[in-house]
Amino acid sequence: MSSSTVTPTSTQTGPPQAGPTAWDHVRGLLTARRSHLALLGVIAILVLVTSLRSPVFLSWGNFANVLQQMAIFGILAAGTTALMVSGGLDLSIGSNVSFSAMIMGTLLLHHWSPTVAVTVGILAAIGVGLCNGVLAAFSRSHPFILTLGMLTLLQGAALLISNVPITAIPDSMLAVGRQRFAGLPPLVWALLLALVAVHVLLRYSKIGRWIYALGASSSAAYRAGIPVRALKICLYAGNGLLVGVAAFLLMVQLASTQAQMGTGLEMTAIAAVAVGGTPLAGGRGDIPGTILGIILLGLIGNALNLMSIPGELRYVLQGAVIVVAVMAQREK
Repeated sequence: MSSSTVTPTSTQTGPPQAGPTAWDHVRGLLTARRSHLALLGVIAILVLVTSLRSPVFLSWGNFANVLQQMAIFGILAAGTTALMVSGGLDLSIGSNVSFSAMIMGTLLLHHWSPTVAVTVGILAAIGVGLCNGVLAAFSRSHPFILTLGMLTLLQGAALLISNVPITAIPDSMLAVGRQRFAGLPPLVWALLLALVAVHVLLRYSKIGRWIYALGASSSAAYRAGIPVRALKICLYAGNGLLVGVAAFLLMVQLASTQAQMGTGLEMTAIAAVAVGGTPLAGGRGDIPGTILGIILLGLIGNALNLMSIPGELRYVLQGAVIVVAVMAQREK
């Protein structure tokens, strides 16, 4: 044998190993999305049962109605997803909606410019989020307790501003709610924009990786050089921005503001995120799961309405379906 002959350098003696096949990739994807698929199964069963009971359920008019109903809590759920992935929580978003909308309504009642009134109201919502962020960043207390206190504070503040509904909404603002872009109202476009923005933030940005790291371990994230406190403050303030936008859209939709207009929205938004697979402990979760949670909660409410289920029984059934959905999509 010539000295220039190239000898094999590998020590492998067995047959060559085949690379992953297309089926391996599909199987891996299905395994990773198992919780989402389980949730889709629950939604499919709900759609099938309801469509058999009510032919109106699958009509375009009913679909558009469901989209509008779930848009407000869907916008709040988008911000809540980022917060919960980071290990944070904001129970005050419903009260913040009421507080922000009451500020807008009061300024409009005193003939302020609609642009100024809306801007001030949104800035107030951001300010509340900023306060929550500072408290969460510099306090050792759990965000659940901190924002529960803020919830009560804002409820009282909204009632102090006015304990009667304000209907002084200019026609120019109400016309915004009647506009259609590509057949969809601004409410639905705002929902889509919020979901896409948070998805891009979490999935494709460096800050998104920081958010997941913060949710997995705050102390490890700090040791890795992530600005933990600044990140928390920005997350809560960004959530406040979405709250302000939701308050404006809800005011336009109802053509009025009142001190309790946002009551309960926080629980619906948190339920949608939790049903979508984001744990309260943080570190996991995504917007596709939250979208499925929003759809499920929206469809449940609509189905119960169409079947004329009494209010008391409606709460029982709604809670039962949510529990089943959470158990079905839970990671093994």
